[in-house]
Amino acid sequence: MPSSATPMDLRRRLVTEALGCALLVVALEGSHHVAEHLGASATEGRLFMSLSCGAVLACLLWVLRPLSGAHLNPALTFADALGDRTPWREVPLYALAQLSGALVGRLVAHLMCNEPLLLTARMPAADGARFLTEMVATFGLLVVVRGCVRTRPSAMPLAIAGYVAATVWFTDSRSLANPALVLARAASAHLGVMSPWEVESFIAAQLLGAALAVFLFRWLLGGAPKPVATAAVETVVFECAEAGPAHLAAALFNTLAHPDRARAVVSPPPGTGLDDGPPVAVATLMREANLRAAPPRDRSVPASHYVLIDVAGQAPGMDARVRERWSLPVLSLKDETGAKALQAALRPKLHQLLARQGWERLHVVSGGGPAPEGPRALT
Repeated sequence: MPSSATPMDLRRRLVTEALGCALLVVALEGSHHVAEHLGASATEGRLFMSLSCGAVLACLLWVLRPLSGAHLNPALTFADALGDRTPWREVPLYALAQLSGALVGRLVAHLMCNEPLLLTARMPAADGARFLTEMVATFGLLVVVRGCVRTRPSAMPLAIAGYVAATVWFTDSRSLANPALVLARAASAHLGVMSPWEVESFIAAQLLGAALAVFLFRWLLGGAPKPVATAAVETVVFECAEAGPAHLAAALFNTLAHPDRARAVVSPPPGTGLDDGPPVAVATLMREANLRAAPPRDRSVPASHYVLIDVAGQAPGMDARVRERWSLPVLSLKDETGAKALQAALRPKLHQLLARQGWERLHVVSGGGPAPEGPRALT
C-alpha cells in the first residue's frame, strides 16, 4: 500500500466507495456513447468498453484500495462478509454507498451524453441463459479476488481489471459482474442494455455466484466454517521513550486494523508508570484526522505483539518479548510540521505490520487457523 494513504473513518470510506462506483459507471456509459457517436461496430464498441473500463478500474483500485478497500461492488462486499473480512454491520452501508454512487454516475453520464434522465419502461428480456451468464461472470471475479488475497495481493488491481475487461468479450454480461452497475445501467435509455425489470434476477445471480466462489475457496484452502466461539482479539503494545510516537502509532493502528482481530494499546516508558498523553501538536493532529486515542496498557491482559519505537537511538529497555523495533529519526513534536513528519514515518511501518499479520481492515484472512506467512492485502 502506498505510504501516503490516509486512514479513514467509516463515513469517509463510504464516500470513497460511492466516488469509485460513480467514476466506473461514467467510464462504462461514456465509452458506450463515444462508440455509438463514432459509428463503431458492435465489435469495436466492445473494444471501447473493455479498454476504458479496464483502465479506469485498475486506476481506481490502485488509488482507492488503501483508503476504503475499493470494493466498488456490492457482490464483493457480500463475499467479504461471508469470509469474515467485512463486518456484517457495515455491509448495508457499503452497498447503499455503492448503489448511490452508481446512480449518480449514471446521472452524470446522461448529462455528459445529452441523453434522457428518466428510466425507460421496457419489457424484461432476462432468461435462464443471462441469469447463468451473470452468475458465472461474478463467480470468476470472486475466484480472481480470493486467489489474489492468498497468493498475489500486489497483483490484485491489474488482475481484477484484466478479468473485468475480459468479461466484455467472453460473456454477454452487461454489468461487469457488479450489482451496482446493474442498477445504474437499468436507468439507461439505450435499447438492449438492460431493463429495470431485470434488476432483481441479475443481482440474485451475481450474489449467488459470489457466495459459490467464497465457499469453494473455503473448501479448497481447508478453511472450516466460522466457529461459534469468537476468536480473541490480539493486543499490540506500542512503547517509546518519548511521549508522542507510541500514541500516534497506536491510534493509526486502531484505525487501519480490523477491530475483531487486533487492537493497539500504549505503554508508558519503563520507570515512569505514568502516561501524560501525547504532545499538543500530536494531539491536535490526531483530533483533526479523527484518530481516537488508544487506551493505556492493562498489564493484567496478556499482549501478543510488542513494538518498541526507537527515536535516534533513544529507546526504553524492554524484555525479550519485544517483537519489533522501529527506528525513527529525530523529530521535533512541538509543531504541526514535526507531527506530520512523524505520521509519515510511522505509516509505512504500520502498513507492513498489518499486511504481514493479516490484520488489515477489510482484508483479514478468514478461518480459525493461523494466517499464512507473507504479506496479504483484498477488495
